[in-house]
Amino acid sequence: MHFSPHSLHPPVIVSPDHKTAIEEEFSSLARKQRPQRQVAAPSTDSLEIPLTTVSLNSNFDAYIDVWFKGAPATSPVQLLLDSGNSMLVVPRWEDIEALPNGSRDYKVLGTGNAPWNCPAKIVRGPIDLATTGGDTYRLEDCVFYACTGEPPSGGSRVANFGAGCLSPWTANGGNRPPDIGVTMQAPLSYNSSYPYVEFNYAPVANIHGAANTPRVARGSYLKVYKGKPSGYNMFDIIPDCEWMSLTPKALSIGGVKTLWPGTVSSPIAMIDTGGGPVYLSDPNGYVCSNRWRDPVANPTWTSESVGCQSISDIIAIELGDKNGSFSYNIDTSHMPPAVQGLTLVMCKLNSYMMDQQGMNIGGISALVNCILVDYQRCQVGFKPK
Repeated sequence: MHFSPHSLHPPVIVSPDHKTAIEEEFSSLARKQRPQRQVAAPSTDSLEIPLTTVSLNSNFDAYIDVWFKGAPATSPVQLLLDSGNSMLVVPRWEDIEALPNGSRDYKVLGTGNAPWNCPAKIVRGPIDLATTGGDTYRLEDCVFYACTGEPPSGGSRVANFGAGCLSPWTANGGNRPPDIGVTMQAPLSYNSSYPYVEFNYAPVANIHGAANTPRVARGSYLKVYKGKPSGYNMFDIIPDCEWMSLTPKALSIGGVKTLWPGTVSSPIAMIDTGGGPVYLSDPNGYVCSNRWRDPVANPTWTSESVGCQSISDIIAIELGDKNGSFSYNIDTSHMPPAVQGLTLVMCKLNSYMMDQQGMNIGGISALVNCILVDYQRCQVGFKPK
């Protein structure tokens, strides 16, 4: 198993002992994986794809199993589901090369460095996902990176299932590999028959366990739809932005509406479907310079940020686009103890904001809302759980 780098939040699992325990859990789940059957009928209105979550303290990630065409059903490749990335990166080109029909099914378009500098082949071919019913959901003609070695700076190969939608896809310079003129997209966007993808995580008590103890859990899923499911408020993604983002409009803390984002120029709200609390950069000091009730210790990952303050109080977020907005509360009082201690990290400059002004809505927002991505119209929607 490859513990892939993240785009927008710190890694969940760092300790070697924890990594070993998680690998054993994933191996056990893989052995129980039901064999894949036929490719799902094209007339099906929706398909459900299982996810496996890994949590530690208030942080969590989701992993998705993928197969190459012709690979054994008992040998899935586990990839980090990452809405902060917008392309597919698989860890081993050698696995594709070894397939009986690998050279026929997968065309090498060129070479380049994948995100996080993993040397890779640029490949076009099918990617298979297993549905909860045991059928195969196939993404034909997916263009992706297949790593051929470790990054020069060290570390493991990248294993990342990008789920971010960009408008346009070339908004991120990394989406255009060198010299071959091919634009890369998020893998789920390649099947235009199912343009809607819903992120629906299991109840928070299932995902998160005791503090300081990693937990592996099933019960979360992606659901792909031919038509838009009901109940969602949809908003246009900010164009020409490297990360799937909406516009943050207001932030309340403990029932009090703050001045943030105020006069911040073109703030963004990154849609992060994993990770932990909400965090933000506040260069004008609207919130990070004030003293708030329910203060808690800053997480260790803020060591590279400037002027941070963390709280556990109830917060309310309003975000959307020029045509409308959606508001929701984050109250961790009913959540497991591991999640109760932190809702918001306010920094003058947060290193995980990638020099952008605004906020990351955090994986905690995906625990209180279902999130829908429309890859055809470049929109993101929310529906309360």
